[in-house]
Amino acid sequence: MGVMGLPDEGFDPELLAATDAFGDAVRAAAETGAQQAGPVHLLVALGRIGGGLTASLFERARIPVDVFVAALAARGGRQACGDPPAATGLDAATADQATRAVFARLRDEHAADGRALDERRVLRAVLDGLDDQDRDLLVRYGRVDLALWREEADAAPPRPRRVFDSDGELDTTVFSPGARTVLRIMAADSAGLGRARLGVPLLLHAMAVAPGGLVEQSCHFFGYDLSALRTQTQLLIGGRSETVGDPSASSAPTLDTSLRAVLGKAAAAAADRRAAQIGERDLLAALIDSPNGLAAAFFRDTGVDPAKLLRYADSYYAEQPQAAAGTGPRSGSVEDELAWFRERLVGQRTVVERLAPHIEGVKRALARGFRNGDRPRAAFLFCGPSGTGKTMTARLLAKMVYGSEEDVLVFEMGQFNTRESMNYFVGAPPGYVGFGAGKLTNGLRDNPRRVFLFDEVEKADARVLDALLRLLDEGTVNDPAGPVREAYDTIIVLTSNLAAAEFAELGRARGEPADADPAAQVDQLLAAMFGPEAEPDDETGPEAQLRHTLRESLRPEFVNRLDEVVLFAALGPDELREIAKVELRRFAERVRTALGITLAWDDGVPSFIGAAAWRSRPEQAARGVGRCVNDLVPPLLRLLDRAEEDGRRVDQVLLIVDDGGVAVTLHE
Repeated sequence: MGVMGLPDEGFDPELLAATDAFGDAVRAAAETGAQQAGPVHLLVALGRIGGGLTASLFERARIPVDVFVAALAARGGRQACGDPPAATGLDAATADQATRAVFARLRDEHAADGRALDERRVLRAVLDGLDDQDRDLLVRYGRVDLALWREEADAAPPRPRRVFDSDGELDTTVFSPGARTVLRIMAADSAGLGRARLGVPLLLHAMAVAPGGLVEQSCHFFGYDLSALRTQTQLLIGGRSETVGDPSASSAPTLDTSLRAVLGKAAAAAADRRAAQIGERDLLAALIDSPNGLAAAFFRDTGVDPAKLLRYADSYYAEQPQAAAGTGPRSGSVEDELAWFRERLVGQRTVVERLAPHIEGVKRALARGFRNGDRPRAAFLFCGPSGTGKTMTARLLAKMVYGSEEDVLVFEMGQFNTRESMNYFVGAPPGYVGFGAGKLTNGLRDNPRRVFLFDEVEKADARVLDALLRLLDEGTVNDPAGPVREAYDTIIVLTSNLAAAEFAELGRARGEPADADPAAQVDQLLAAMFGPEAEPDDETGPEAQLRHTLRESLRPEFVNRLDEVVLFAALGPDELREIAKVELRRFAERVRTALGITLAWDDGVPSFIGAAAWRSRPEQAARGVGRCVNDLVPPLLRLLDRAEEDGRRVDQVLLIVDDGGVAVTLHE
């Protein structure tokens, strides 16, 4: 056995296995209609090695290898389609003269130093053996820097990053953000299942369920049944272990030998790609190439082609970049925090003051890793009319505590208003629709350090509320797929539009001034509703109606587990004017970023928008202001189109109040 006069022992065995002893080059020639395999077909065979150097060079040049093959076929007048026909291995009959010269050079190199021929040495010889047409295709049309490719082939192989520190613990800092998400999910599942050891099945499951991750995207790309795949990985990791104690114990689980080997392979794959960090692509390649073959066999058994997953990773997949500097949790004095909060939450002074001590406590506790009992970090109920800033407040909380307004998972509780909806809230048992699909349990698995917003909680079914009650009380929820999900680092926000009119009527009936503290009203109301001396239900008046309305939907045990009940007051024209200023600033930033145009406005524009929103959409409050601002998009784009037709360049536009509306004009 051997290849072109070289014994198998002369090659890196992994290279021979990955290229089918260079038979892949012969198949690439058949795809392109060539009679014999040339150096360019050897290049294609190297480029199809998952996680290899050549594949990374094609990836950095943004040339999918299969697109390059199609270009070769088109140049030869052949339409490349479907799988290439079967062909014999590479030998004197199937290799052209240039390929024979490449292997003659490789034979001389091996005879001179006796070292095994790896991908780098073969790639260097292949690049030197390309003919002028192939070089022209790569350089002129592919924009490839062949000199850089040769430098990469000549460079010494990079040393893999160390994935374990001196104590043998996993160092997550060497992994990319996407890979760290996978590792976090793996650890969460291990804790929820009560496992003392992490193994390859847990890593495989974590990759399959990672939201927006490599496996999810590639399954959508190729049309694989992602739900079925995830169900099978859930079954693969099995149920809870009966031999391990408290799953919330602080001792970290250990990694078994096979998982350590896979992570080491992932580090080597990242080094071959000269990647700064170990990515999801490296984890997948290492899993598929794991010694026991579990992952590759599992994918094939579930109808997924692992080779296609790797090709997708090389050609199309790009992880989301790390968050830019300065996007972490806001830091500074409490006074600075309150000023920032108050500036953005217009018209709700009492809300800011009410939440201030909780914000400070949560931030300081998270910074020191302190947990006061097995409950979420904080739990709030936001009451008030629609459009008064309840959702905005949840996003501002996420920004201050967790670092981004996107760190909010929203649950429209009206979607969970039947008994069957429980299957999609926490998941269904194995064999039932909804297995592994619980929004709450998967949300806690994917990222438990964020705000969980349960919007219009009064609309949920009683069984759903029972699960939510346990979350508030114990900080955990059972996942029917096996793990126990922990919510110790979350902030829980419940919102309700209940009794908004009754709150307002209550203040008028008591003769309270317009600027009366609504927080005091809430405290008095809760005492009257749930206190030891609660008044009977047969009383009359707005207070009785309010008490009756809330009691129907909010059980006392819910209220008793909340850290704060916050009332959001209805917004008037003055508040809407201030909100209009905020929305205009955001709109101007979007215009500047997307169109490169500066947007300015006259002083009367915010007042006009606030008044217009109050007159036409009073029930929508702040949302009405946002819609009024969005109504400016069509006239703005129309102005730009007309200016372009006239050959005028637009750098600035101005908003003015004109003829009973807001007009968009050129800023001279």
